[in-house]
Parts: sequence; structure tokens; C-alpha cells
Amino acid sequence: MKKIGSIAEKIYFGVGAAAMGLLAVLVIFTVIMRYCFSLSWKAVSEFNVTLFAFTTFWGLGLNVLKNEHVSINILYDKFKPGLKRWISVFNSLVMLVVDCLFVYYSWQYTVKMGKQISQGMEIPMSFMYGIMPVCGVICALCIIVKIVQTIRAPKSAFEPQDKALEEIHD
Repeated sequence: MKKIGSIAEKIYFGVGAAAMGLLAVLVIFTVIMRYCFSLSWKAVSEFNVTLFAFTTFWGLGLNVLKNEHVSINILYDKFKPGLKRWISVFNSLVMLVVDCLFVYYSWQYTVKMGKQISQGMEIPMSFMYGIMPVCGVICALCIIVKIVQTIRAPKSAFEPQDKALEEIHD
């Protein structure tokens, strides 16, 4: 099961990295074409905006899996490792509730506004707006995985992570 999870995480990360790479190339291309040759295409510009939105929302779940989200752990580090586990589970459950609200309301928005046709790529806006609920569902799965990992983690995983803070207290 761990091997399947590891492969899925690598694919998830790979899709995000490929999207970021494509976005970087396209932004450089459009800037060069606009400033050197006075050429621009509204479809490419709109695709760049859509790709930017995709990379932003795609990264939600990656931040959860890699613990790269913003956290202030000064108070958290004062608790014993056994209690930290359940505080982490509670925090993840709060994130899951917020993410579920995000999925619900972004789905409502996509259904309501997605019938419009985009001006650049001339596709239904639901393809662009649909990025939000789809990535939100993926993020919810990542949060659930994180909750399971937190519950199964050894007690040592909840020792203070900030060595500089630990040295100050000693």
C-alpha cells in the first residue's frame, strides 16, 4: 500500500512540476513575443492565467502532504508528543472542513458561471472554474491521507522540529 501511495504522490508532484515548467516557458515566450515582436495572442494569455490557477490549486494537496503549509508552532512545541498527535489530527480535520466548504462553493460557482464561453480560448468557463472543485477534492484526499499518517506515526515524529527554538529554551 505504501508503494502505491508513493507512486501516486510522485505522479501528483510530477503533474504539478510539469504544469509549472510549462507555465514558465509560456510566460517567457509571451513576454519575448510581445516586447520583441509586438505579437500577442489572447488565447495563450488566457491559457497562462488558467495554468497559473491550476498550479495554485493543484499545490494545495502537495502542501498538505509535504507539511509545507504555514504553521506557527511555538505553542504546539510545548505540548507532549502524545497530545501533539491529536492536536495535529484536529488541525487536519479543521482543514478538511474548510476544504469541503471550498469544494462545495467552488462547485456551485462553476455550475452557475461555467456556461459562459471564454474570450481567448473560446471554451466553456466550466473547464477553467472546474479546476477549483477538482483540486479541492484531491486536496481533501491528501488531508485524509495525512490524518491516517498522523494517527499511525511513531511518537518520535512529534518531537520538536524547530532545533533553533529548542536551543533557545535550553
